Amino acid sequence: MNKAGKHTTTAPTDVRISVTNFGPIASGTVDLRPLTVFVGPSNAGKTYFAILIYALHRILGGFLGLPVTYGRRYLFVQGIQPEKTAVDAEVQEKELQDVIEKLETEGRPFKFSDLPGSVRDVTQAVLKDPKLLGEELRSELERCFDLESVSDLVRLSGQRNGMTMSLDISEEDRRLWHFRMGISESVISTDGQIEDMVLLPEGWSTSKLKPDELFSQFRMLIREEREIDSQRRYWHLFEELLELLLHMNAAPGTRGETHYLPAARSGIMQGHRVIASSLVARSTRAGLVRFPELPTFSGVMADFMQRLILYEEHRGSDRPMNALADALEREALAGRIRTSRPPSGGYPEFVYRPQETKKDIRLTRASSMVSELAPIVLFLRGAVRYGDMLIIEEPEAHLHPAAQTQMAVVLARMVRAGVRVLVTTHSDWLLKEIGNLMREGELELQEKTDEPASEESFPSALRPSEVGIWLFRQDETSAGSTVEEIPFDRSEGV
Repeated sequence: MNKAGKHTTTAPTDVRISVTNFGPIASGTVDLRPLTVFVGPSNAGKTYFAILIYALHRILGGFLGLPVTYGRRYLFVQGIQPEKTAVDAEVQEKELQDVIEKLETEGRPFKFSDLPGSVRDVTQAVLKDPKLLGEELRSELERCFDLESVSDLVRLSGQRNGMTMSLDISEEDRRLWHFRMGISESVISTDGQIEDMVLLPEGWSTSKLKPDELFSQFRMLIREEREIDSQRRYWHLFEELLELLLHMNAAPGTRGETHYLPAARSGIMQGHRVIASSLVARSTRAGLVRFPELPTFSGVMADFMQRLILYEEHRGSDRPMNALADALEREALAGRIRTSRPPSGGYPEFVYRPQETKKDIRLTRASSMVSELAPIVLFLRGAVRYGDMLIIEEPEAHLHPAAQTQMAVVLARMVRAGVRVLVTTHSDWLLKEIGNLMREGELELQEKTDEPASEESFPSALRPSEVGIWLFRQDETSAGSTVEEIPFDRSEGV
């Protein structure tokens, strides 16, 4: 289902992430699909891998956009004087004119190689210089895992090869770009390559780009700004152009925000106002004196808390997501999750109102199933949008078997609504229902049906190509866990 409520087949760019010596994981590779499922015993690395994906998605703004936002900083991080590397104003204008002419050629594909050489060189260097993308990822991993040093993630300290992480982005078996980071104790190394990827496919229209306006901006900046400012604006405008091109050609789930619902969400839901009030009280100077050693949250937990503290409902702004939340309440909760704020302001309180009553129940007195599902309802209403990524740890927690099968349907409907979903699970019931939905998807393919659907019908069939289920298990030979895909079997399911 797209923004208009039509049933669509999600076919995002292929994303492959590989790790070695990462936390409890000896080695593993995961291909992200519209629905990605991590299964396996506890302490095998499912959460580690999920948080890594969250961190990557956050700093890249998705899994298609190139890390172009680092371009302006490259020369300065290198310690190179801008005037020594400045592109001459006449050369800038000539390069720009060449780009505009290519953009104005109706129907012509626009490739990475069509950009000026200086822009390509800086964008490539972003992947290779550990002070740029590598430093951003290091900082984000330390934040997300609540670590003093990213080297604490290395599975066996002192190993010669340390830890490695690689990200490969491809489309129809053709690599678009890749990035690799290695960590050995406190030393970080990075490498990467951008292929001659198509930024705009054949047959695109210039109407959204307005190249004449873009060219006018460049000419004004080149001729009227001081040289150093012109250089900064030169990179900035090309970065904006790249972002625009990539956004126009983005597939569902490859761009947008990422959201993480941790396993401890029900407890946080019940006590977030108390936790927030305590943190605020301790943030004063007097509070710091009384509590000199402040405990810290992991980044994923802090992000989840912040969403709750600053929560605002946006009903009507994304109709499919609101409709999904309504269906989850109707079919699984038999009631509604409501938000209230004290008249004097303050943190929001979330309550549950059963069907056919006018009385609200605080989540601390509602069933554990309500507390587990409430965050999903709230995020669908106030955070998740078309093209986003949603990561849920153990969505089956505290749900009875029938509700677990309903949860599988909810996950499939999210995929149909254009959200890329990743879950960790221990539930056979959830896996079996996902297998059943994949069988429905195969039948749909055989019957060649792709009927338009209203927001109330919520198609939930999953094509086998849209689902990846990955088993994390201990490997006795490597003293760590490995990751392998569980194939879909037509008769056995998953």
